[in-house]
Amino acid sequence: MPFDRWRAAFTAAQRAVAGLGLVAAALSMPRVVVGDVCAYVTNSGSRSVSVIDVRKRRVRATIVVGDTPRAVAFSPDATRAYVVNGRARTLSVIDTATHRVTATVAAGRDARDLAVSPDGRRLYLTNGSFDSVSVIDADTLTPVGDEIPVGNAPRGLALTPAGDRAYVASVIDDLVSVLDPETRTVLADIPLGRGPLDVAAHPDGKTVYVTNGNALSMIDVRTNRVRRSLRLGNSPRNVAVAPNGARVYATNGDTLFVIETATDVIDSGRPFASPRDLAVTPDSRQVCVVTGNVVAITDAEGHVLDAGIGVEETPAGMAIAALPGPCWATAEPTPGAPPCSGDCGGDGQTTIDDLVTLIGVALGNGPVAACAAGDLDGDAEITVNEVVTAVTEALAGCGN
Repeated sequence: MPFDRWRAAFTAAQRAVAGLGLVAAALSMPRVVVGDVCAYVTNSGSRSVSVIDVRKRRVRATIVVGDTPRAVAFSPDATRAYVVNGRARTLSVIDTATHRVTATVAAGRDARDLAVSPDGRRLYLTNGSFDSVSVIDADTLTPVGDEIPVGNAPRGLALTPAGDRAYVASVIDDLVSVLDPETRTVLADIPLGRGPLDVAAHPDGKTVYVTNGNALSMIDVRTNRVRRSLRLGNSPRNVAVAPNGARVYATNGDTLFVIETATDVIDSGRPFASPRDLAVTPDSRQVCVVTGNVVAITDAEGHVLDAGIGVEETPAGMAIAALPGPCWATAEPTPGAPPCSGDCGGDGQTTIDDLVTLIGVALGNGPVAACAAGDLDGDAEITVNEVVTAVTEALAGCGN
């Protein structure tokens, strides 16, 4: 097609997209890919990880991993997710751009939890039945030195934001071990209530929170002493701290607790059916909670926004991150010319008529089925970015 006709189409597309509230000049710039906020949930009963699009509140991908996946953590840049497969004694590495496993290596023994160092260079795994912590090099995926002995039946693990201390909860010995990751030594053992289970560190590096007995205990990092404990009752389970540091969230057998960190006071207790692990979104505005075989989403105050996003069998651990890309799995590269975005007619190219149809759908003047090729992420809607992509690819000669 002559270039002047494409120029005319481009101008028409500019005007139409401006009607959606964008500046027309934005269409002449490369598309800016903004990543999604995604929750990775380990399903220990089905050897898989569910990927939840937190904004859309639905599962967008399911990733097969090893036997009994228990915990998951992201690299600092969120390009990788690490999953410990307890019974398989392996570590799965997931590329978050494609949501596919890129490596599975032997790591840990009955691993229960893991944490990634702030610089992304080391992984720390608690070996639940072997009273130790394994250290893994994130680049080579090989062990670093021998396992570090800790208390009996270690479960939860958290690193301080500076990465200079690791706190490990040992269920049977009723204590938290403080490790120096550099020297690989235990600096202190802090006695706690019965069965300490989960650990989380405040982003200011001053306090570590531990669920135990019937309480949430707060450890002063400077002194390694418990400065306060809040009674939660009914077997506290998991704990998470909002990235902005304003609130701490903890679960017990039937409640989600919201605690204000400025006052160390329980702001509210919201009833939940068997809540377990939980995580807070990067903007600190929402909380995802594993409850039964679903994941619930609440606002920052604990009010339920979505009571049940179904995942796979026996969900266990969870982590949330703003990923570089979308929550859905991208396609494998295909040889030859790439498919054309917005090719509504399916003839291998995006024509002026295709662009008109695509823009009409984006404006709400037609069903998405009228141009399924423009729905790049499969979310049943045509967005401005998807229109921009189609126009840009058409101008570049997609399909020629």
